[in-house]
Amino acid sequence: MPGWGWTLLVVCALVLLGWIAWGVVRAGLALLREATVAGRTFGAASERVADAVARAEAARPDTSATMFAPRASLHARVQGRRRAGDRRRVARRARQRATWQAWRSGSWLERRRAGVPPHRGVGID
Repeated sequence: MPGWGWTLLVVCALVLLGWIAWGVVRAGLALLREATVAGRTFGAASERVADAVARAEAARPDTSATMFAPRASLHARVQGRRRAGDRRRVARRARQRATWQAWRSGSWLERRRAGVPPHRGVGID
């Protein structure tokens, strides 16, 4: 009887170890699949970043020295920057006006009950 008991214990131990090993192998394969997906995602993201950097490099403003440039061109450049600043200021004020109006329209609980998204009309891009 003791021989059969030991044999049964050894067989059960081998089955248990096989079950644990199979679980570890399955977890390792799942980890490799996730690493593959993460690698593809990282590759796509790096391509988008590289494209954005290339566009930014192409649209880089002129920063060359202007000490010897004619005054008329310098004046035109300053006026252009002021106009761009004015356009940004007007857009910012419009976004602020929308935010203030949303804040005045009622409490956050009333807007939530009405189903209004939290940032509607705020101008968050």
